[in-house]
Amino acid sequence: MEKENTTKIKGEILLGIIFALELYALPVQFYLLLKSPEFTFFSAAVRFFSFFTITTNSIVFICTATLLFAGKCAMNAFFRKWTTITAITVYILIVGIVFNLLLRQIVDLKGHHLIVSEIFHSVVPVLFFFYWIAFVSPERISFKVILFWLVYPVIYIIYTLIHGIVTSFYPYPFIDATKLGFKTAIVNVLFVLIAFVVLSIILIFTSKIRIKTSN
Repeated sequence: MEKENTTKIKGEILLGIIFALELYALPVQFYLLLKSPEFTFFSAAVRFFSFFTITTNSIVFICTATLLFAGKCAMNAFFRKWTTITAITVYILIVGIVFNLLLRQIVDLKGHHLIVSEIFHSVVPVLFFFYWIAFVSPERISFKVILFWLVYPVIYIIYTLIHGIVTSFYPYPFIDATKLGFKTAIVNVLFVLIAFVVLSIILIFTSKIRIKTSN
């Protein structure tokens, strides 16, 4: 019992750190965007939530806040589900992987922009993955659940392409249909979705191994 309580406390401390990082980084990022004279509050909000990085880190923020402060409610139970928290782990890891493999070399960030970027793309993905692997008890599920996990990124991609056609703004260069052409953008999107599937399979397979070794 004492060991379980210690583990629970450590998990909550890690959740608290992630929550605090998001509580700092998300408002700062929005403020930095709002400082630009080209944006009104509404247009800044639309642009802000046009980034998968922001929507996913917002999900992480809501998840950690709920697990820490919501008590015993339906929302808390939802975020404590293994399928829910594993899906979020996949999303935030994709944020880190895509940025560090494809985007880091083409951005030049300084000051607060650099700090919040590192929080979003490096620190939070690593910490949340560590929370998942160290403090979340794995459960047996079918690989079919991946189809449900893909709903969020697919909706995001559809929105981004439609929004881009209307406004000519694309948040990421690999999905910029104006510069790359629609066909190339779609191919790039398919590769990203494949990355989601592969990472999901890896996490589910890892959990199956953890279950076997714990028995």
